Amino acid sequence: MIIDPHIHSTYSGDSTASVKDIIKHSRKIGLDAIAIADHNSLKGSELALKEFGKMDDLVIIPGMEVSTSKGHIVALGISEEIPKGISPEETVELIRIQGGIAVAAHPFVTYREGLFTQVKYVDVDAMETLNSRYIFGYSNWRAKKMAREKEIPQIGASDAHFLGAIGSCVTQLEADFSVDSILKGILSGKTNVFGDRTPLPLILKEVINKKIRRI
Repeated sequence: MIIDPHIHSTYSGDSTASVKDIIKHSRKIGLDAIAIADHNSLKGSELALKEFGKMDDLVIIPGMEVSTSKGHIVALGISEEIPKGISPEETVELIRIQGGIAVAAHPFVTYREGLFTQVKYVDVDAMETLNSRYIFGYSNWRAKKMAREKEIPQIGASDAHFLGAIGSCVTQLEADFSVDSILKGILSGKTNVFGDRTPLPLILKEVINKKIRRI
C-alpha cells in the first residue's frame, strides 16, 4: 500500500488545493490512502470523509497538523480537533486518547516549526524522515538518523500545498484498506519511504502566487 499522509487543502489557508481536487488527483496518480492534514483544523478531513468516504480504491485517513507550543505534530486517525498552543507532550497524549497516532512533521526544519528544533525529544509515534518540502536534504538526514537511533517508525509525506506536489514523497507499508490497519502498519515500523523533494521553482511560484492573491 502506498500512502501520502500529509496533504493540505484550502482549509489550511495556505494551500490552493480543494478537497475535491485532492481526492480526484490522488486517485488519478494511484495512491491507496491519503490524509488531509490541515493546519489546526479537521474541516478538510471531515469534508473528504463526508463526500468521498465510501470509495473502494482510496482510504481517507482523518488528520490535522497541530501547532503545539514547541512545533508541529500531525495527528492521524482522530475524530475531534486537538487544540493548538498546548505542549507537545499533552498534544501526543490527546491524540492517543482518541486512538490516533502522533507524527513529528518536518522535525528538523527551523523555519517551519520543526518539533526537534525546539525540544530535545518527545515520545512521538512516528516521524517524517522524507518530507518533500525540505529545501535542504540535511533536514531529512537528521530526521532519519534520529528515527533509527530511537527506533521511531519512519514516514514519507508530500506536505503538499498544491495538487502537483501530491505523492511526491510517500510511505509504503503492508495494510488492509482501512484506517485502523494503516495506523497499525505505521506503528509496526515496517515502512519504506521514498520520493523526491518538491522542486524549488514550484515552491517559489506557490509563494509568489499566494502573495499576489493577498494584494
